[in-house]
Amino acid sequence: MTDLLIHDGIVVTVDHENRLLKNGSVRVSDGTISSVEPTEPADRRSTAEHVIDASGKVVIPGLIDAHRHTDFTLVQGLFSELAGDELLKEAFALYHTAESTLGDDFFDAAWRLACLRQLTHGVTTVNAMDFTPELGAEAIGETGLRGVIGPELADFLTPASAAEQLADARRFIETYHDTFEGRVTASIAPGGEAGCSRTLWEGVAELRADYPDLRLHTHLYDSAVANTMAAGSGTDDPLDLLDRYDLLDERTLLTHLLHAGRDDAKRIADAGAHVLHCPTVYSYFQAGTQTWFPLPALQEFGANVVIGLDDPFWFDSWDLIQESKHARLLANFEYGAQQWSSYDLLKMLTIDAARALGLDGKIGSLEPGKRADLVVIDVNTPRHQPYSNLPSVLMNTVTAGDVETVVVEGDILMEDQSIESMDVESVQAAAIRERERFQRRTGWETSLAGSTPPDRSILRRVSGRLLLRAIKQYGRGVVNQHL
Repeated sequence: MTDLLIHDGIVVTVDHENRLLKNGSVRVSDGTISSVEPTEPADRRSTAEHVIDASGKVVIPGLIDAHRHTDFTLVQGLFSELAGDELLKEAFALYHTAESTLGDDFFDAAWRLACLRQLTHGVTTVNAMDFTPELGAEAIGETGLRGVIGPELADFLTPASAAEQLADARRFIETYHDTFEGRVTASIAPGGEAGCSRTLWEGVAELRADYPDLRLHTHLYDSAVANTMAAGSGTDDPLDLLDRYDLLDERTLLTHLLHAGRDDAKRIADAGAHVLHCPTVYSYFQAGTQTWFPLPALQEFGANVVIGLDDPFWFDSWDLIQESKHARLLANFEYGAQQWSSYDLLKMLTIDAARALGLDGKIGSLEPGKRADLVVIDVNTPRHQPYSNLPSVLMNTVTAGDVETVVVEGDILMEDQSIESMDVESVQAAAIRERERFQRRTGWETSLAGSTPPDRSILRRVSGRLLLRAIKQYGRGVVNQHL
């Protein structure tokens, strides 16, 4: 018995044959795609448990956000007018004071709101690195979404010691890996060469040896002084740091790479590691003099490059499709036109991202035997009609507002833009309550016209101490370059 039948849609399979069905049907049984074929007349009279008429609509694999931080979702709109150095100071301060100042209620509300944002934007899977992973696993799992979640390990950025963080990470893996019917899995997520001590890297290597199937998810080369930071762990550069601990291979996910060079790109590609590219956050704040990464070299050597939102609450957008558009525009501006085709971008948000996460055997394309993670997009509107070159329409014109239906594991989480898997009112009420409490505790002033950070808040006092500590450790010149 077919549980779900979607008929008469334009089905973009993103399979190994790149099939595109003008009038296609997708059948789902027990959460698995059983067939993807041209629509037959009988499909329109089907007695399947649930039938969706997708006439004039496009069916694609669920979108995959390859890199995201989630903890501070509730500060959206507060930080978006800050300069890059001010943003970094406030962020450091938040990380150091959040647990004692804000508590679990704040972060639980943040994760629930993030799930709502994710769902309504057609993102069925997220690869998250956060300081509150347990709350994230529960939120993702209960909402019906899919997530790879890693506790962010960064003993230079948070009060907890390396030993405490490593113990917490091991406990998280043992508790949450492969839970919620396999929709929630764990990763090992050291913050990067700038945030981790040598002791922490040694512990990460032990975790990797104990859990060889997990992805290693980290930031790399996101600062002009990345080599100096790596030198603190006794290595020549960040890739040498990973190599020393046997952490650079096809299970490794490297985020940003803004300051990597051609030789670094070759080493990454040769190792089979994956690059998680987040264009908007760095172009929005221009954190440093270099704001792009070595795309031509990565493409030349065949590295797998995929896209993530990073910190969507810093720049107020959760639209992964628009993120991919930004990636193309900025790449074309930097290196010349036609860096990526529209179909390349679609693959980066689906099957290529699934491959990076080690999930390409389960999701990322619409073909029999894979789990039914898919999105229905309405293009039968004056905004889109008439059109040709459907991949271009999807990547250049479509926005999250066109996402109509979202399915994960065959379960309908949103249909006709009506959310089925969440109590939207309670999620929004909790978010409003906790955001207001955040503002009272920190002294932020907000209005419809904008927001103003406090002059002498607890955040800025702690931030000042953090900067002094960083200056003592790395020197004023290095810190100024990093900011």
